[in-house]
Amino acid sequence: MVKFFRIADVFYLLLLGIGIGGIIACGAFAAPVVFKIESFLPHITQYESGMIMGRIFMRLNVYLQILFVVIACYEIISAILRQQYRKVWLIIGGINILCIALFVWYYTPFILNVENLASDNFSSMHAQSVWIFKILMFGLAIAFVWRAYSLRTES
Repeated sequence: MVKFFRIADVFYLLLLGIGIGGIIACGAFAAPVVFKIESFLPHITQYESGMIMGRIFMRLNVYLQILFVVIACYEIISAILRQQYRKVWLIIGGINILCIALFVWYYTPFILNVENLASDNFSSMHAQSVWIFKILMFGLAIAFVWRAYSLRTES
């Protein structure tokens, strides 16, 4: 059982790291360039920039859905089978799952719906989605560092 968790822990860390990297790549690298694209490609409108960024987030959302399932399974199995499992890991995993669910199934569909662009609460929903995205990145980073540290101290 210990060998199983050693392998599962490494795989889990890899997936968390990819999630963190995906969030950083989309939020810090792609979004600023895509939304300022008219400075070097003047024929691209703000609306078209939003459509491009939406496609990028849809691809990230596919990965986040996979990560959603992995986090849920890993944390539940760990809570049941591990003797030294800390409940705070389950809480952090739950926060990450909640943030993924909100971002993927609530905020992204609202923001990508063309009819909502003119709604009064669009900017509020967009700002909330940015906060959820940041909380998710922070939560994944905490889970990654804490799990990596626990691997080091278990050996």
